[in-house]
Amino acid sequence: MHATEVKRIPRWARFLLALVVLILLVGLVAPYFLDADRYRSTIASAIQEQTGRAVTIGKIRARLLPRVGFVIENFTLGNPAGFAEGNLLAVDAIRGGLSWGPLLSGELQLHSVVLVHPRLVLLEDDRGQTNYDFPTKKKSAVVSSSSGFRLADIAGIRLTDVDVTLARVTGRKRAIVPFIHVTNLSADLGDVALDATRVKQWSADADLAGVRGELSGIRGQVEFRSGEFQLRKGAIESKFEGDLGKVARVKGNIRVADIEKGVAEFELSTALLDLDQVLAVTESTPSVPAPAGKSELIARGRLAADRIRFAPYEATGAKAEMRVFTDRVEIWPVTMVLYGGSLGISARADKRQSPMRFSANIEARSIDVGKMLASAPGTRGKITGTGELTLQVFGSLGSAVLNSLTGAGNFAVRDGRLPSFNLGGAAQALAKVQQILTLGQGGLPSGETSFSAITGDLALGGGRISSNRIHVDASVGTVDMRGSFGFDQTLSYDGQAVLIRSSSGGVNNPVDAITTVLGGVMKQTVGRITVPFAIRGTFANPKIQPGRGIPTISTAPSPGQQQPAQQQPPKKKSIFDIFKKP
Repeated sequence: MHATEVKRIPRWARFLLALVVLILLVGLVAPYFLDADRYRSTIASAIQEQTGRAVTIGKIRARLLPRVGFVIENFTLGNPAGFAEGNLLAVDAIRGGLSWGPLLSGELQLHSVVLVHPRLVLLEDDRGQTNYDFPTKKKSAVVSSSSGFRLADIAGIRLTDVDVTLARVTGRKRAIVPFIHVTNLSADLGDVALDATRVKQWSADADLAGVRGELSGIRGQVEFRSGEFQLRKGAIESKFEGDLGKVARVKGNIRVADIEKGVAEFELSTALLDLDQVLAVTESTPSVPAPAGKSELIARGRLAADRIRFAPYEATGAKAEMRVFTDRVEIWPVTMVLYGGSLGISARADKRQSPMRFSANIEARSIDVGKMLASAPGTRGKITGTGELTLQVFGSLGSAVLNSLTGAGNFAVRDGRLPSFNLGGAAQALAKVQQILTLGQGGLPSGETSFSAITGDLALGGGRISSNRIHVDASVGTVDMRGSFGFDQTLSYDGQAVLIRSSSGGVNNPVDAITTVLGGVMKQTVGRITVPFAIRGTFANPKIQPGRGIPTISTAPSPGQQQPAQQQPPKKKSIFDIFKKP
């Protein structure tokens, strides 16, 4: 730059330029000569007096640029006296900015604070006490000292890479059991008043995209794909979308109208909820009973799922109301469409029991059983009809939830068919008898058996569903049996079928075909045959076997025979009686 060009710059501009250069030099060099560490005990005392907690502060460095402030390394704020050992807050670094106006008057007042990688551990014990409740003081939140340090309202606090843990303290050993762990969260707080009576003046904003979390009892992480969090005038608004591991992708929103009252309203929805994945990721956790005291509502809302899958079965249009209390969770009513019918569930989980127990009432109506069983290749075409179910279930949450189930109920399937029904087992012996007596002609006719109703009771326990009595009213007679099937799909039933000759005597009816042949041999009318049987195997491959005992028949005299003077009840005979001489 030429000398003539320098002279053209106004004096005030040259003075301002020199002042800026001087400030830059001071800002860069002065922190190395200032003993900012002398304020360490003053700052710690002010915070400890305000919070009632032990405070540790590492090295403090002053800075003048880009604004007057300081950097505190390795800050910790302890739990209250008498609580579990540890810290409520630990921070790698705190960068504080000071206000120029009060500084010129000899007073240090915080303007902004940045917390680098804060770890926040929020605890609650069995008595309902927490480590984040601070005593309310009548005096102002402003704490002063001879140095003029002021811990008052802060215009802004920036939190970067936050790590938050929610946990319970339980037992005599004061063990800490985490149930929520959130990482990779950043947020901005504004108008922060360290006074509980003015907490509603706080503001907060957070971008939830990329935030990850872990839930107790579920393996795998929850990850937010998008979302935002806002706090304004004591009200919280949040919208988000994320993945609950492999269980579901969830959209939702949460609103807290008044943070001092603390009741959250929420709506959660998903396109698909995979119950197989729920069972796969569920794991046992240390039992932590709910704190004693009054039961209080803390959240309520609505749940929705377009589809619920429990392979190979699916339900659609699921909706539910949910209420979360300090000691329990209630979900009712859950409604969904299931294969042309409806399924309703009301459930409750009790936090006061250890391990956490739950109960549910299940009611199914007008289910198309044929469509439902067609979902699985092994049961496709086994039975049709309209089903209904009433069941009360109890169990424990955890990885062994199916084996923990107990309960009772009843079921019915009405107006259905057993396609290609084969009497099987002991009845096959009757078919062989028919073949012998007819010189190999014919056999047990194929076809299907219709029924008006299959009804029975249910009892859950030991990983199986048992029935003391199942009754079938079918076109060929009645069936009564008892037994169980397991969640491993194994079958174990024993019973007897009472096969009744039809009034028409049609040969296409398998019972009519057999009774006609047997009646001709015995010179009597065969009215019914009682056949014991057993069912073993699996749903996909059921095996019908002869049961205990032998088939029996009930006979009456043939139409051409002379009737006795007094009508006698039909005489029951063994099937082997046909080989006796008349």
